This record gives sequence, structure tokens and C-alpha cells, in this order.
Amino acid sequence: MKLNLILITAFVGTAAAALAAPSHAQAAPFVYVTNLTSNEVSQYDASPDGLLAPLSPSTVPAGVAPDGVAVSPDGESVYVANADSNSISQYGIGPLGALSPKSPATVAAGSNPFGVAVSPDGRNVYAADNGSASFGVSQYDVGSGGVLSPKSPATVAAGIGPEGLAVSPNGRSVYVTNKNGNNISQYDVGPGGELSPKSPAKVATGIGPIAVAVSPDSESVYVTNNVSGTVSQYDAGTGGALTPKSQPTVAAGTGFGPVGVAASGDGRSVYVANGADDSILQYDVGLGGELSPKSPPAVAAGDAPRGVTVSADDQSVYAADIGSDDVSQYNVGPGGHLSSKTPASIAAGVDPIGVASSPAPRVPTTKARCRHGGWRSFPQFKNQGQCIAFVNHHR
Repeated sequence: MKLNLILITAFVGTAAAALAAPSHAQAAPFVYVTNLTSNEVSQYDASPDGLLAPLSPSTVPAGVAPDGVAVSPDGESVYVANADSNSISQYGIGPLGALSPKSPATVAAGSNPFGVAVSPDGRNVYAADNGSASFGVSQYDVGSGGVLSPKSPATVAAGIGPEGLAVSPNGRSVYVTNKNGNNISQYDVGPGGELSPKSPAKVATGIGPIAVAVSPDSESVYVTNNVSGTVSQYDAGTGGALTPKSQPTVAAGTGFGPVGVAASGDGRSVYVANGADDSILQYDVGLGGELSPKSPPAVAAGDAPRGVTVSADDQSVYAADIGSDDVSQYNVGPGGHLSSKTPASIAAGVDPIGVASSPAPRVPTTKARCRHGGWRSFPQFKNQGQCIAFVNHHR
């Protein structure tokens, strides 16, 4: 098991996003996985039952040590943080899901970018710069064709060792984990997408915070604490400022275990990749966003799972297994319980670490997508009732 990598890599916290204009690329779901050591991105098509199959070609080149990966809300662009080449690779998504480099193929980032995320309106991209030369967040405008250009200023300060990064689904807040500072930075998003620190600028976490995810209603935030083996959980209050929930943390396996984290689009489940125990932990989301372990609390994964993502339809979960060079794939059953698909995994490149799936359709397809704040992912609705009425009318 490649545990030596547990503390030097980062993951993109998953946040459900409000979706922009329709795209030809949304005709089918796709999954993209960064391969840290082979310097490439694996690309997959997902069948109606969520089984992955390699696209042609099965991989595309990235920069050096690609880590975080994010798909734009319109399903037309993919962005990858290249930790050792200090850049963001930017790709267009073709009609069949295959990636092709934009022009230019990369844009400069700060020192050692790890996590990367796109704002719900698709107009901004942010990257967590982990290198000691910057310890900040790079921020970009998204221009014509999804091409990035640095904002002014190009970076804002973060804490010590920023890694995971997530944008709230309402687009008003950005959260960045600071692994070596044992805290999370929190930012307001300005009119042009520029970041400014909230008050306070940082909130305490457990030891070694790695990844962050935001609930679909933007009211809860979850952080994996790698060293202390817990998940911190917060209320996002007025203006998105974080305060610990009544139970500040929940257990997440052993120390040096929890890494990636993802929240389901229906707001009822949270999943955590546990690299030390080779498992995916699964939690129910209760009243007030409080987590409690499902039964069973964990399902088997490959060797040292790292990044984890939930498909847009909430029917599948995928995890990048850095130790076994594959992607574990799961069915999501009643109550959000996971079970392995057949086959249970599919090959990736060398040291797969980050994983992202294409966005949800522009309209809800089930009533579950409307409940528990999920209606906020569809900007045409003003409340849950409107969302459910739409589903009932179009079934």
C-alpha cells in the first residue's frame, strides 16, 4: 500500500453545482481520472447502469504529477491541476467524451497546485497551491471556449499547505483545507468571482485536513482529517461562515486513513475514501446535516483509495485506487448503500488519484433530486415544490 503518498496529495472536494447552458457532451455520462505518476488522464464512458468503459484513446497526456480534476457545469471542459509543473491543463470535451487540449493547453498556476474546482455558473476556476513558495489559491476567469485567464490578483493567500478545494453550490463561498495548518480557509466570492477572506479567515479542523465537500443546499461542509482519522462537520451559517456542528467530528476509520470525500446530489449520503483501510466509508446525513455511519459503515475498495465522486444521477460511486492502479465502481442502492458493480474495478494509469464525473442534466429526473436542498442545483426552480412538480409533469 502506497501510504507514503497519503500526506502529499490532494483531492477535489465534491460540490453539487447549478448548471449552465446545455451541452452536446451531456448526452452521456463520462468519468475522468488523473494518474499521478504516468502524467495522464484516463477517460471513461459510463453505461446506463454506471459501468465504466475506456474511451478511445483511453488516456490523454497531462502535466507532471496531475492531481485534482474538475468538469465544468456545462459539460464542455475539464481542468487538471499539475502539481509538479505548476500549471492547470485545460481540455475540451468532444461529443463522445474524449478530451482534447485547448489552446493554450496549460495556464500557469502557483506553486504545486493540488485541488481544483469550477464555480456553479462556470465562470470561475480556483486551484489550491500547496507549494511553500505561494500557499495560496490561484483564481481564473473562464473565457470563450472555456479557456482560463488569471484574475487580478492572480492569487489570494491561504493557510499552510492548502490541498482540497470546494465551491459551495450557491456559488457564494469557497473552502480550502490547509493540511499543515490544521484548519480550513473560507472565502467570499465577489461579483467577478474574485475571492476575499471571510471573518474569521480560517476555522480549526482535525489533524491533517485533506479534502472538503459541501452539501447540495450549501448549508453543511465536511472535511476529512487524515492524521486524526475523523471527518469534521460544520454548519455554513449566514454568509457561508463555518461553525462546528453540535457533534464536531465523526469517526472515519483509523489515523492516516480518510482522504477523499463526496456528497450525494440528493443530500442524503456522504462517502469517504479510507486509504489506510482500503475501503469507502458511507454515512447517512441526518437532521441539520449531521453524519452517522450507515450499516455496514464501510465497503471494500481497491488498494489505498484516494479521490471519490458520485455520479450525477446518484446511482453510482467511483473511487481512484492509487495503490492498485484502478478505479473501484459501486452501485448506490436504497438508502444510499453501496455495493460493488461487476466487475468491481476497471484499470487506470499509474497511481490514479483524482476522479470527477460529468455534471447532472439541466433538469431533474427524479423527485429525490429535488429533496433535501437538491432543487438548488437547478436554477430554474425557486423551491422544492416547483422542482417536484416538474418531475411529476414530465414522467
